[in-house]
Amino acid sequence: MVEEAAVEEAAVEEAAVEVANHLPATATATAAAGGARQLREALRRGGEAFPVALREADDGLLLSVLDEGMPAERATRVVVELVRRAPERGRELADAVCEKVLLARLYLEAPASSGADDRLRVRNALMLYDGLVRPCAERGGTPELLACVVPALWAARGGAGREVVRRIVDSRQPTGFGERAWKELFTCAAEECREREDAMAAAGRRGARRWWSRRRRPRRGGDGGRIELQPGQLWVSILLGLISVSLVLIVVLAAR
Repeated sequence: MVEEAAVEEAAVEEAAVEVANHLPATATATAAAGGARQLREALRRGGEAFPVALREADDGLLLSVLDEGMPAERATRVVVELVRRAPERGRELADAVCEKVLLARLYLEAPASSGADDRLRVRNALMLYDGLVRPCAERGGTPELLACVVPALWAARGGAGREVVRRIVDSRQPTGFGERAWKELFTCAAEECREREDAMAAAGRRGARRWWSRRRRPRRGGDGGRIELQPGQLWVSILLGLISVSLVLIVVLAAR
């Protein structure tokens, strides 16, 4: 009986230890989830809690709140924080952040609720490219994404993406585009020029047809088709009439 009681007591103690070991992990996970929600709300709402939330949020959370949209001033501060952390990331994490930023097209297409103007969005996109994308591209990362994103920025509506590409090219630094991205960008620009030239040629042909139609169409006034003479033409007509009358009179007088 004593041995059975001892075994039972040991089993109870073992179960208690197992539960005790499990509870902290569950509590930690719950606390972490709750902390992430609090950070997300602080990032969304701004205020005094925003700087603390900005420092404590991980990269994934910062990228997710950029995806959801936020006022321009807070979006810029999030971008600055993401770029500030760049030296602290390992290569794998840096490539993952770069890929996410490229998939979001440098966050130029901000939701309407964000209130970001074009100049600020262009500045944020350039910071993201210089601080996160260019270093990744220079070491050979994400060439397929760059080959798609660069021409997509160039062809995007509104002109913000084209302005970003222009500034990257004009920065006197290696663009990091790579041969394939340059080829795609050139093809996109060449196609745009060809379409513009075709439109101008078509407009020229339409103008020539309209001019020729006006030349062939007889002028008609409001009095049943009478041709109106210009002042110079009128004087010439009067002079010819006088000459004709004079010739008739000469002939008549000579016949007498």
